[in-house]
Amino acid sequence: MKRGFKTEAKALALEVRSEIGLTAHQALDPHVLAREYGIPVYHFSELSVTPETLRRYGVDSPQIFSGALVDHGRGVAIVENDFHTLPRRRSTLSHELAHVLLEHSHELSLTYDRKCGAAAEQEDEADWLAAELLIPSDAAIRMAWADTPDQVVAQRFVVSLVYAQWRMNHSGARKIVSATRRKRAG
Repeated sequence: MKRGFKTEAKALALEVRSEIGLTAHQALDPHVLAREYGIPVYHFSELSVTPETLRRYGVDSPQIFSGALVDHGRGVAIVENDFHTLPRRRSTLSHELAHVLLEHSHELSLTYDRKCGAAAEQEDEADWLAAELLIPSDAAIRMAWADTPDQVVAQRFVVSLVYAQWRMNHSGARKIVSATRRKRAG
């Protein structure tokens, strides 16, 4: 990621959350954000696909396909694999919305096994902005100060436990709090 991107993403996420009436400490519903930006979201199960395709990507191997950002008229639409759990769907949808918010160019962006077809830098940026949208740094730090268990973070922000653990660690929230506590104690 380019220098300063994480700071820009933090500000953008807070601005976008504010547009839909959320503070950093409230759970984001990515579907509400998609509606705010006029981006239709379609469920995979509602597409006109063969029963074999539906079974393959929805039941037998749902990890193959998580979501897609596709051209739709004069804009884009998102297809989400509604066979996934709600936390996984929220993560995928936030990731695809991040590509839109960052104005990344795309042909067809398919998300599978947690990665989509975008260039590596764009992928990293979308991952980071999606994380800021779902669990803003300010909220992660506040929860780290309160010694909030990852399971509670996951429940509060409607993400998976793995995602909450990743965000609390990669945001630096736990390290910041730990270092500050050591400094104050010493």
